[in-house]
Amino acid sequence: MSEPQKKKRMELRVGVFVVVALLIGGTLAFVIGNQQSMFKSKSDYHAIFEDVGGLRAGNTVRIAGVSVGSVESVKFRDDGQVEVHFRIIQDAARLIRGNPGDEETRDDEGNVIPRSEATIGSKGMLGDRLIDISVGDQRLPEWDRETPLVTTAGGDLMAKVEDMANQVEDVIGNVRTATEPLGDPQFGQDLAETAHNLARLTGMLAGGDGLVQRLMTDPSTADDVEQTLANIRSTSDELRRTARSARMIADEVQRGDGTAHALIYGQEGKEALANIGRASDELATLLGDVRTGDGMVHDLIYEDTGEQMIANLTQASEDIAAVTGEIRSGRGTIGGLVMDPSIYEDVKRLVGDLERNEILRALVRYSIRRDDSRGDAEVTETEASE
Repeated sequence: MSEPQKKKRMELRVGVFVVVALLIGGTLAFVIGNQQSMFKSKSDYHAIFEDVGGLRAGNTVRIAGVSVGSVESVKFRDDGQVEVHFRIIQDAARLIRGNPGDEETRDDEGNVIPRSEATIGSKGMLGDRLIDISVGDQRLPEWDRETPLVTTAGGDLMAKVEDMANQVEDVIGNVRTATEPLGDPQFGQDLAETAHNLARLTGMLAGGDGLVQRLMTDPSTADDVEQTLANIRSTSDELRRTARSARMIADEVQRGDGTAHALIYGQEGKEALANIGRASDELATLLGDVRTGDGMVHDLIYEDTGEQMIANLTQASEDIAAVTGEIRSGRGTIGGLVMDPSIYEDVKRLVGDLERNEILRALVRYSIRRDDSRGDAEVTETEASE
């Protein structure tokens, strides 16, 4: 091959290599630029975190799970917090909304209107850090780019796994504490003894003749217990009704206008108590006078006069009993008049004869007319003195 031909071939190879390199470089630039949104206008935001968990410049920024930008810088503030600056494409910036001056915004019904918040998340199981931003409600204005975004604690997978591991560790510790007594030989012995006693107790209940065994096997005993419970329930119902009636009566007394209400709640009750008090005072005074005085009542109760009077009454009652005994036996004039029928008949006959005697009747009429003719008798001082 001649020298000119070799030179042309070399130039052709170099040209092909340059063209391929340019194509590969352009493709890579287009792909990387498309992923990093190099060819779209962007907006700058920033947020302040307590801990970014390894976040660094170049990490992804997502809104609702979609990559919309990247972290520009991560630096400490004077107060020890971490300030993160990031850039977001303009098309997605309109989704970041909220009122920076208010902690939360509510609608007319009192419901909280969701706003945009930034959190530190992770990308996959490898734990690459990124910033997740929630979408704000369309009723809220777009976020002021000069104000730091509201941040919340991260809820990424690694944090959840770590929290779960801590919980599992706590559960294992509790299980260890609960199972430590099982390794004590005394505990095993106590458990075996308890099981043995329980077996003996159940055997006694099954083969014995006690109340529990009869309740389990004898229908009549169960019926008696059921009847007793029914009686107790009925008594309880009666007591409840009695209490309800008493409460109704008390309410009626309180609200009514009868004597009981007047005595308890009215002025009449106070006056009655006052009268009772005065009467008790007077009675006490009277009893004191009787006890300390020298009147007839005092003599009857505390002196010999009472005994003498009782003795006289006793003697008089004995005399009356003796007289009535004589009359009942028919002795004496009164006894004859009361007990002898013949004397009654004689008196009756005598009175009849007197009524039939014309002379005696005329004499009686004459005596009556003479007394009428004399008039009322006048009594003089001389006659009175005589």
